[in-house]
Amino acid sequence: MSAPQMPGMPPQAGYAPQVQLPQQPKNGLGTAGFVLGLVGLVLSVIPFINVVAWPLVIVGLVLSIVGIVRVNKGQANNKGLSIAGAILSVLGLVGCIWWTVVIGQAVSELQDQLEQVTVTNER
Repeated sequence: MSAPQMPGMPPQAGYAPQVQLPQQPKNGLGTAGFVLGLVGLVLSVIPFINVVAWPLVIVGLVLSIVGIVRVNKGQANNKGLSIAGAILSVLGLVGCIWWTVVIGQAVSELQDQLEQVTVTNER
């Protein structure tokens, strides 16, 4: 059985025509940034566990930005995943900062109330 003949091309003996497969999305850094941003965002809304989210969202943001830069240079594709990773990482970072402020204010308020109780009991 011989290879199918392409119109306008002479037949080639022993060689099958090569089919160009569509290029698969490749952007490992962008994908890693997306995953870290997503996990960091989920963990950032859980009080006291959000301490684990800080490094995840920071590394996720850096990897996502590197993924976007690589797409712009033509070294990778799948820009959407890198952008989504950057957005999720920023949202996770905002969540971490917010919980840090809330917990800090609560601790400060608790210290003030304890000082008032201590002063009242000493009298």
